[in-house]
Amino acid sequence: MRDRSVAVFGSSEPREGEALYEEAREVGRLLAREGYGVVNGGYGGVMEGASRGAREGGGRSIGVTTSAFSRGASNRFLTEEFQEHDLFLRTRRLIELSDAYIILRGKSGTLAELTFLWALSRGGLLRSTRIVLLGEFWEEVLSPLKNLQMVETEQLEITRLARTPEQAVNQIASFFR
Repeated sequence: MRDRSVAVFGSSEPREGEALYEEAREVGRLLAREGYGVVNGGYGGVMEGASRGAREGGGRSIGVTTSAFSRGASNRFLTEEFQEHDLFLRTRRLIELSDAYIILRGKSGTLAELTFLWALSRGGLLRSTRIVLLGEFWEEVLSPLKNLQMVETEQLEITRLARTPEQAVNQIASFFR
């Protein structure tokens, strides 16, 4: 069995010192200390923060980049990089490399990653997993989706909410025990 890895999804916008970047950095550090590899999109923002934290925690940071973006170079904290030709293949590789997922604040791409995970789960195409949504704002996102029956009970059963990086990583660790 390969080492377990956890994908960290979120915004590409935050910079070092900003709250969301530092939150991702703490997630990466805590995951590494628990022995998990960190998988992300390989660029800046939450991706860089999580990669940096993983390295600071003595762990692996795997980035999946794509030539479809003009974002420039991958972040310098990656220990391994996979490059895909388009966004669809990139998302597929991110999911395939990961055993669980921690999702921080982001924009449309982050929301697409979450809903794609739910769709794969609904179709029976996602192995047993845990999705942890980090941040209080996720309650506001989930509430209308539940009320409008846009997400099913099965998807909610694999999804947890966490308010802190510690809670998020503990949710992952308890799932694997």
